[in-house]
Amino acid sequence: MPKRGRRGYPTAILIGLDPRTANIWLVYSESIKQGKIITETGDDEKSTYRHNEEIVEAIRALIPEGFNQIIIASADRTRHASNLLEHFTRSHGWLMKRFTVKELPEKALTSTDVIQLVKNHRIQESLDEAIGETRGKIMERVEKALNSGYVLYTIQELSATLYADKVPELVLVTDKFDTANRSNRKFQSIIQKSKNLGAIVTIVKLNTPAGARLEQLGGFICVIRQ
Repeated sequence: MPKRGRRGYPTAILIGLDPRTANIWLVYSESIKQGKIITETGDDEKSTYRHNEEIVEAIRALIPEGFNQIIIASADRTRHASNLLEHFTRSHGWLMKRFTVKELPEKALTSTDVIQLVKNHRIQESLDEAIGETRGKIMERVEKALNSGYVLYTIQELSATLYADKVPELVLVTDKFDTANRSNRKFQSIIQKSKNLGAIVTIVKLNTPAGARLEQLGGFICVIRQ
């Protein structure tokens, strides 16, 4: 596990499933934190539906933190991950649009399970794949917004926009920009306000095609909701 006390920025929600429980783990760039544990209380379809809905509500509560990926993990010979994914697709289309969702055929119930997945790079493999898909979708939206003029390029512009009651849809910053401004209270406040308004906030590594494109634009952009 990464060093205690260093959290980093949010990357993914890891959901470890077994027949009765959903163990939620919060995956950050430098650490993994235990989240909520949700237990199913019955054996019928209604109980399963309520259980899945509790998982959705737990995910919804984490949106303001800025997670963009979900990894659903369960043992290889079970269908728990597929069943939960089907529930997302059937009943919560907004979630499938908001997050990139991946399945991982591994146990992620205890801290020992998660440590082993980290050592074997299994979480990182799924995360890299999910992040690649997320960035592709996001950069496509960014290029369209650049052509339409609904893009801001500075913290000051975003601050003025928030005071004008306009709503940010998407905020992208490079990890270099985030590191340079991490101690800037105004920056952190504006980012948190944007998250609270439902904006997708994503930190992009500089050594990626998306990061290089973002660096050309100054390391920070905000797409305003039309």
